[in-house]
Amino acid sequence: MAHINLLPWRETQRARQRQQYLSILGAVAIGAVGVVMATQFWLGQMQQQQQVRNQYLQGEIQKLDSQIRQINKIKQQRETLLTRIDVIKALQQQRHVPVQVLNELARVMVPGVYLTHIEVQGDAVVLEGYCESNNHLANMMRQVKAARWLAEPRVQQIVAGDEERAREHHFRLDVIVLPLGDGPKVQEERLALNEGERDES
Repeated sequence: MAHINLLPWRETQRARQRQQYLSILGAVAIGAVGVVMATQFWLGQMQQQQQVRNQYLQGEIQKLDSQIRQINKIKQQRETLLTRIDVIKALQQQRHVPVQVLNELARVMVPGVYLTHIEVQGDAVVLEGYCESNNHLANMMRQVKAARWLAEPRVQQIVAGDEERAREHHFRLDVIVLPLGDGPKVQEERLALNEGERDES
């Protein structure tokens, strides 16, 4: 039987297998590089899109911050205006109070009581003068309690006169001013008005 030398065929087969292996390995490497490059490109695109979104959001946030500052400024201006309006209203309401107080003092005065000094201290009025007796001063205080613009009379001092002025007593009286004029006199007038309306009906 003839001998066949298979060594060259085997070497050729090994060379062919090695070539196929290298080809497959090269293809895999190229594919991997392609995948990596595609992934990097995709990540870069996503990063750019996210940066665009972030810039848009930052712009919107800045707009909102500016609007919030404007709103706060408008609120402060509104509070300032409301405060001024309240002050103006209070001044308008209290503008006629001194005249009303003087008119009320004239109404509550009784014979035998004489005023020598009137002083306004905040929402109170200090009255000084002379009275012929304590009863006269008490009558005046009752008138004050029933007044519209005055209330809470308090005697701070009363001094009897000397021998020459035995019938004159010096007094100092504090009276509270009612800026809304809602003393007992007003309540009586309202009750009388309500009773009159009920009688008419």
